[in-house]
Amino acid sequence: MEHVEMIKKNADTLRSLMAARLGLKHGSLSRRVAKAGRRLPPGVRNDIAIVAEAEKMARNPKLAMRLDRNTTKSAYDRASVHLKAIDVVERRKGIALSILGSMAFNILAVVFLLIVVLRWRGLV
Repeated sequence: MEHVEMIKKNADTLRSLMAARLGLKHGSLSRRVAKAGRRLPPGVRNDIAIVAEAEKMARNPKLAMRLDRNTTKSAYDRASVHLKAIDVVERRKGIALSILGSMAFNILAVVFLLIVVLRWRGLV
């Protein structure tokens, strides 16, 4: 029984980490992993999926006896280490810099094309 409680506690911890670090606040653990998509590496997605499957199996007493403690514990450990390492401020900064960089490139491209057209027309 204590293993079942540990799985539920681990799943709740992963849910709260995904809500805090990735902004995924709604849905089951499986749904949140699907929503996270490419923001999580494939190994971490698989680890969270293992914990989600163990949580489903833990609801049934006969299936709960078949769960492997070491597998679910190691999957939880790897996933939680990765989620705790995500820095929300750095992630937002990276997104903002990416947007600003693409906007700067587009402005430079438009200015360059404007100069080329003006030169071609003989106005510069």
